[in-house]
Amino acid sequence: MRTWIAGRSIRVVTSLVAATAVAGVAVGCGDDDDKESSAKPAGFAIEATAQGKKLALSHPASVSAGLVSMTLKNSDKRPRGAQIVRIVGDHNSKAVVSLIEGDSAKTPEYVQDGGGVAAVKPGETKTVTQNLAPGKYIVWDDQGGDDDTPGNWSLGALGEFTVTGEASDDELPSRPATITATDKGDKDYGFAFKGLKAGTNQVLFENTGKQLHHALFFPLQKGATLADLRTFLKSDGKGEPPLDFAKGVGTTVIDGGVAQNVELDLTAGNYAVLCFIPDRKGGKSHADKGMVEELVVK
Repeated sequence: MRTWIAGRSIRVVTSLVAATAVAGVAVGCGDDDDKESSAKPAGFAIEATAQGKKLALSHPASVSAGLVSMTLKNSDKRPRGAQIVRIVGDHNSKAVVSLIEGDSAKTPEYVQDGGGVAAVKPGETKTVTQNLAPGKYIVWDDQGGDDDTPGNWSLGALGEFTVTGEASDDELPSRPATITATDKGDKDYGFAFKGLKAGTNQVLFENTGKQLHHALFFPLQKGATLADLRTFLKSDGKGEPPLDFAKGVGTTVIDGGVAQNVELDLTAGNYAVLCFIPDRKGGKSHADKGMVEELVVK
């Protein structure tokens, strides 16, 4: 999974995130026993299709503002995703995606909110629930190849939709586990975790900071430590990676103040959790600034 890595993505990032497309992230509704919001989410169905090398994301032209259950059905033979952003003003979709997936290292202020559905395995369907503000949105498939290969949007998997109506403050249904991404004063980047365990987790993923964040989970190799990972990252990926890429999972990129309900499958063990997004103004990735946490899953 290339996932949205705005600019200056170090070479090791691609190797770190590529395998998460295989593991995928299931994002959706929680257990029946969970406390539910009083508002019923609107449905927004996306289908990922392919005809030869031409890829597409089929979806409605609009959806009502407020809680939205965004479902991605993958009818392709490769992992597919549906990252979204809200665009303020009149901007070309291809130019916007090229910018934020390119090498500029900067994310302009007219790119807002984020979210959508992370990598979905071939033949599967996954759902994410989040509160969408009114406006113009871009949706694209951010699954790609190596560090020099853009996401599948370059093969036609790129679209636009409009969120109509008035903004809503409807809260997401509660979940038994939480992942919180944060930053304070453009520093002190980190994650906080609650209730995560081995198996399928119903999770609230929330960004309480001011910068864009995602959360990528990779099991540490047997005997490897977080110190080994930090050394590996500083070396620009030289040497044997201390992570088990095949069992990696992750989220989409969300802005400060945005949250999603997601489903995350974890096995027991020690994980490194990282964010590779840089600040909006550019510079080093958040992982390079210390947004690397260890999580023990039992």
